Amino acid sequence: MARLKALPWHEAASAAVASLIERGVHALLLHGQAGIGKLELALDTAEALLCEQRAAKGLACGHCAGCALVAAGTHPDLRIVRPAAMAEQEMERSVEGLAEAGGDSGSGATAPDPKARASREIRIEQVRDLSEWASLTTHRGGARVIVLEPAESMTTPAANALLKILEEPPAATVFLVVSHRVSETLPTLRSRCVLVAVPAPSAAVAVPWLQARGVAEAQSRLIEAGGAPLLALQAEREGLTAELRDRLTGLLRKGARLTPAEVVASVPREVPIAGAVALFQRWGWDFLAFKLAGVVRYHPKDVVAFRQLGTQWHAAEACEWLGELQTARAFADHPLNAKLAIEGMLLSYVRSIGTPQ
Repeated sequence: MARLKALPWHEAASAAVASLIERGVHALLLHGQAGIGKLELALDTAEALLCEQRAAKGLACGHCAGCALVAAGTHPDLRIVRPAAMAEQEMERSVEGLAEAGGDSGSGATAPDPKARASREIRIEQVRDLSEWASLTTHRGGARVIVLEPAESMTTPAANALLKILEEPPAATVFLVVSHRVSETLPTLRSRCVLVAVPAPSAAVAVPWLQARGVAEAQSRLIEAGGAPLLALQAEREGLTAELRDRLTGLLRKGARLTPAEVVASVPREVPIAGAVALFQRWGWDFLAFKLAGVVRYHPKDVVAFRQLGTQWHAAEACEWLGELQTARAFADHPLNAKLAIEGMLLSYVRSIGTPQ
């Protein structure tokens, strides 16, 4: 999948970032909700810094050698640091997309070993490699850019090692650190960066953007994604189909009337576990929000179903079921029998509600 560039809701944040860098700030921490394109903003900034024929307003020209190297992912003065598991997932998506198009990766990359368990953390070895790389002279004689995402995934040793680089930054080097949960980043790391809040787009901006990319029912998908358009786009491309989403939601509406036979008959053999768990979680969150505050965020058309559920389902039991889903989501990327896993979650849902009235 091609990288998303110049997202329309980033105009103000992009201008703020450019202004800070122009004033000599060498470390910025871009923070905000997941799924709004903070990494894309960081990469846009990196491309502009590494452009060798920068256009008006400090934008990348898009056709010089520097821009071509960034687009190919081979610029020698750009380093992107992410957990190995995230890099693996991106590679798999790229390989799958190229396979569907009848092409090849063109990078010589091999598919990851399915038996190997990639780390979900940024480890100290990655930061040590980064430190060694940053001590060298830049290859193309211009800026050097380090993009690190997400900051909260760093181990404590890795974060401490990064602090040493930030305290004595190499010349002409800009650090663009991305965080989805800034409160979970190391306080000393936050103190050495200038924080830039990246806001989520309004629905008036995000919905047309999603519609232009072929997302059906863009308004509903955006609501389900908590207002994060990139999550909505990813869910449309890789998650549940509209038919399966409706089918699973229909099962949830039945509550305690849902029978094991209906579960077995309705859940297909192949179902994206992560997408199904996310759907179940949103249902549980909406139930609690309606029961406790009378509001519904993700399923506004199911107020009647939540009202009926509220006569049988207690908040404590709903929280227990959500806890089970959280555990299940942690293993969503591991090879499981998807049908059995989803059936188990639905049956646990029914048990948590009790006897229908």
